[in-house]
Amino acid sequence: MLDAVLFDLDGTLADTIPLIVASFNAAIGPVTGRSYSLADVIARFGPPDTGMIRRELPDEAVWRDADEMYHAYYRKHHGKVVVFDGVPEMLAAVRATGLPVGLMTGKGRRSADITLAHLGWAVTFDAVVTGDEAEKPKPNPEPLIQVARMLGVDPRKCAYVGDSPADIKAGRAAGMKTIAAGWHAVYVEEVRALEPDYWGNHPRDVTDAVRRMMENGSRA
Repeated sequence: MLDAVLFDLDGTLADTIPLIVASFNAAIGPVTGRSYSLADVIARFGPPDTGMIRRELPDEAVWRDADEMYHAYYRKHHGKVVVFDGVPEMLAAVRATGLPVGLMTGKGRRSADITLAHLGWAVTFDAVVTGDEAEKPKPNPEPLIQVARMLGVDPRKCAYVGDSPADIKAGRAAGMKTIAAGWHAVYVEEVRALEPDYWGNHPRDVTDAVRRMMENGSRA
């Protein structure tokens, strides 16, 4: 039985990762004097944006200024963010099933709100938990369980859609069915090795998986 569908945001619904990397460099680079690659920034994922910056720049005055720079850059350049092909149709189809839809993203509340507003998703999700509200980051399952509780459903009757190893591990630890957003190329091999319950090469595959779970609860 499936009672709700939860989504990750970055790299799952929208290609925000390049903007995150650019924003991090705009905020941190002038202080550290170095440039951070995609791999460098991904390796620092876990805490939300502000936590990442604070970890790099322990001096409070410095990290607070860098944090403001990060979010200013993120907001200013958000017009470059692309929603993955098929995602709007997928979200519409999942909502059309009548199931509640949640969002659990490791990014901070400020940047999450910027993205949701810019992409027209401010009221798309019935519950949203960001890295700022989570006591522990993914792959800890608690943030996903928190979303399920907000939706009033049993976590074991939810599906979680994400693109990263942390997403699949967190979903599995929460007792949820896991659906891999395989259309994002950064983590494909690592995620495939974890053997998620369903694999999506395109967002339409998520819609199909949700319908199959609603019909018979079978594993693909």
